[in-house]
Amino acid sequence: MAYPPTRIRLGPRLTPVVTWLIGIHVATFLLFAFSGRDAQIALARWLILTPAALLHGEVWKLATTVFFNPNPLGFFLDLLVLWMFVTTLESAWGRKRFLTFFALTSLVGNLAAALFGLLVGPGTPIAGMGPFIYGAIAAFGVEWAEQPVQFFGVIPMKGKTLAIGVTIILFLQVLLNREWVFGVGYFAAIIAAIGYSGSPRLWILRFRRARLKKRYTVLRGGNGGHRWLN
Repeated sequence: MAYPPTRIRLGPRLTPVVTWLIGIHVATFLLFAFSGRDAQIALARWLILTPAALLHGEVWKLATTVFFNPNPLGFFLDLLVLWMFVTTLESAWGRKRFLTFFALTSLVGNLAAALFGLLVGPGTPIAGMGPFIYGAIAAFGVEWAEQPVQFFGVIPMKGKTLAIGVTIILFLQVLLNREWVFGVGYFAAIIAAIGYSGSPRLWILRFRRARLKKRYTVLRGGNGGHRWLN
């Protein structure tokens, strides 16, 4: 007897690494928010990435800038997605693979944004967990493509539908607001996340399965209960 797939309710209990990420993110946001003007300038100078920083060899900012998001709305959205989506990834993958994913998407996204920013805006600040956050949503859509989920515990949809919808909204946001530097970083992280979500062997198997489907057709025939023949 076949049972319907279990529906994932987004927003599970916090996992260890995500708890640390949320704690660090909250601490750095409060530090920046309640510091004096001179202290904020100093923090931004030494910890927040700009494209020009790469020209001066300040490569550590590719990592430190992840934890600084001075925008209150962006900060809140980061925390919301960490709680709703990212805990599911850590629970399924384990700590080591999850930390590798966090480092990969963050560094790839920030590096791509900074390199593109050298062409269009060397002084553009690149801060926050945006590349990792959008990469996590894309990875969720790959790992649980056909899995029913409950968005905010109420709205039912499939994992891939959720990921595609968020990506379309992100594309429109970048297009309408002309946030080209951030957009390049976000979509670079999404591509890295999709590639990382499945092993090379898994992607090869999916490619072969798609080719096999094109080689076979379904023919009507037979009697009784066997009406269809491959």
